[in-house]
Amino acid sequence: MALPFLCWGTNAFINDLDLLNNPLVVDLEKSQPYQAGANLKSSISHFYYTAAGPIFTGVLITVAIFLVCYKGHDKKPKEDKYAWLSDKLLTTLAAVSAFGIVVFPTGSDHDITDNLHIFVSSAEAGAMHLSFAALFFLVIALLCIVNFRRQSNKTFIKNAEGTLYLICGWGMIACLGLLALFSFTPLKNVAWMPANLVYAMETIMLILFGVAWLVKGKSKPTEVLLKSI
Repeated sequence: MALPFLCWGTNAFINDLDLLNNPLVVDLEKSQPYQAGANLKSSISHFYYTAAGPIFTGVLITVAIFLVCYKGHDKKPKEDKYAWLSDKLLTTLAAVSAFGIVVFPTGSDHDITDNLHIFVSSAEAGAMHLSFAALFFLVIALLCIVNFRRQSNKTFIKNAEGTLYLICGWGMIACLGLLALFSFTPLKNVAWMPANLVYAMETIMLILFGVAWLVKGKSKPTEVLLKSI
């Protein structure tokens, strides 16, 4: 949940203090001059190229390792009609997707002046990145809509907790749909379309999943949230 803000804050901190042009931090004779770009990027993935890149990749890899090790709850076909859609299957898919997001960095349709790497991903690699990102968000949305809500008697939770999972899951799918409209229709060329729409939608989706996971884990702060639904 904190990833978007950590990336933005770290990038802003380094840019505003001009740390990468500071001789106390960087050997300027052996380094190229650093041209700071916008503190806030058009998507979370674009922080990969910035000084906040290690946070972006580090958090994603950590989450991927956790998800691939997560076993979840075993379901029996006689008790659950969605038993084949196991926690382990979905979290493994999410883990592979998270690794894919890191292995195939996002592409860019413009020059990146604050690129700490010596490359920018090709259109093909960028397409792979988008595919893995879409799969990641779709899988965690399914976790909320199906896995978090189902019970052993082949029914779904229908109380405030179940409603919250539905809100979080369908909220993520709605964000994905909006991003699809923004990316693959003429809407992306509309002048009033926010430049940071992708970043905003990704942030919302991560927060929605984080809230759902905390509620599923019975964390104390979420009890107030459930009472308000």
